[in-house]
Amino acid sequence: MLIQNKHFYFCFMESFLFISLMNSDPWGGSEEQWFALAKYCCSINKKVTCLMYDWQDKKNKLKPLAELGANIIYIPNKGRKKENLFQRLRFEWITRLEQKQFIKQFDFRKYDYVLVNQGGFMEVTSSPWKNVYNKFKKYSLTFHNYDKNFVFKPSKAKLLIEWMQNAHLNIGDAFRIGGILENQLQTKIVNWTAVVNPITIERSKTYTSYPELIDGKYKIIMLAQLDITRKAQDNLIRALTNTEWKNRNIVVELYGDGSDVDLLQNLIIQNKLENIVVLKGNTKEVAKALESAHLVLQITHRDAMPISVVEAMSKSRAVIVSDIGDMPLWVEDGVNGWVSPDASIESIKNVLEKAWQRKDTWEKMGKNSFDIFEKKFPVSVEAYFYNKIIV
Repeated sequence: MLIQNKHFYFCFMESFLFISLMNSDPWGGSEEQWFALAKYCCSINKKVTCLMYDWQDKKNKLKPLAELGANIIYIPNKGRKKENLFQRLRFEWITRLEQKQFIKQFDFRKYDYVLVNQGGFMEVTSSPWKNVYNKFKKYSLTFHNYDKNFVFKPSKAKLLIEWMQNAHLNIGDAFRIGGILENQLQTKIVNWTAVVNPITIERSKTYTSYPELIDGKYKIIMLAQLDITRKAQDNLIRALTNTEWKNRNIVVELYGDGSDVDLLQNLIIQNKLENIVVLKGNTKEVAKALESAHLVLQITHRDAMPISVVEAMSKSRAVIVSDIGDMPLWVEDGVNGWVSPDASIESIKNVLEKAWQRKDTWEKMGKNSFDIFEKKFPVSVEAYFYNKIIV
């Protein structure tokens, strides 16, 4: 912004503050959205500050942003892993007080725009963030998850409504979140929009080649945190215990890490599925994993619009999803994949069987995925997002 008078020129650089409220893990898919936008703001010479909870793995992830000139500020978070009694006591009795004092003293008013990123749908209603919106000049609030059966306590509902009503924009990575919240909160959300998450891999310009069978087997993969309450990998494993699946030429690779890794590994062993289901851990080579797959799964209990689905489509892969979030808006049943009504064992069995009987169409359906991706996915998610929040 340039202000001119008779004697002076004053040049003010617009300042953006990105707040990430995710504090149970260092990083998640919900953070890719604000992270990409922050890098974009740096690239167009905006002053960028990021405020988030202190995790070592987060510091590693944010190095590229710091190298672009962003100021990274960390909120005290010592003991958050709660791996032992000392950490639990330290976090509950000392760290929480440090967090509250830190946020109370932070000067939010000096920023022109604030983006508050929630990993879920109600983090802003928790201490110490409850009334912080009063300190912002202009802010937008993001939502990355929902629970259609969730029941708000009246005090929490009132506070979330206040946050949403005072926001410049409420942004979900799925349109469906807005409707769910309207029903749960019994209020009309007039300033709601959706912005798809950016992909984390290089955008393909054409169809990705369909792989040959690997040792005569079809490879089916899932990329998701190992969290059965959300991602339902336990039900997926149980759906594969029937004799016919054990005799089929498939391998199912589950990529990701999380609190349920041991539970899932034990489940694989108990059901003698070691030759079929493999836990692969986290991968930094997402594109390579997708390119090696014949079919991609995201049959989950709770989701909004997972990056893995869009990335699979960009890599010309058919996808099986559940009727959750905006996934059915991207995956058309029988066209570029299949939509399961839910992530129950029986539903997963049925949809996998339906897909298996049409495995000769997976390659063609993968090409349909790419065509849908090209039609629906913005050329620049970051520019689209930026233009939304500054209007």
